[in-house]
Amino acid sequence: MACSVLIDKSEGKLKINSDSYDLNRISDVQVKVLTWKDKLINMLLFGLITSSILFYFIPTEAQGKGMTLFLPAVAFLAGMVMAMVTSAKYVFRLEFKHADETGVQWITAAKSKNAREYEIFKLKEVELKQILG
Repeated sequence: MACSVLIDKSEGKLKINSDSYDLNRISDVQVKVLTWKDKLINMLLFGLITSSILFYFIPTEAQGKGMTLFLPAVAFLAGMVMAMVTSAKYVFRLEFKHADETGVQWITAAKSKNAREYEIFKLKEVELKQILG
């Protein structure tokens, strides 16, 4: 899926696909190439989430008997595989000042596996850093 990154100086907005971010709330911008360590952490977390959701639906009286230990393990592996298949190689991140108590935090605004989009991300990073000054 192609990713569209547009900086609209007249409106003071950064538009990424259908999302819009106020430029005055962006502190910093970063393009990151994800390593295998990042992907492995993502795979482990997604596997834990899928297995815990399945384990949650197993009745307490059936836990520890028969297939109930096997099914969350299968869900863990399935979650890891799904995370590996859907993982991106490049991320476009913004240090964003939220309006509520959340404060300032890094958010991932766009992801891509395409090297061409990585180049676009890098160009927009430079352009945004100049605007944010």
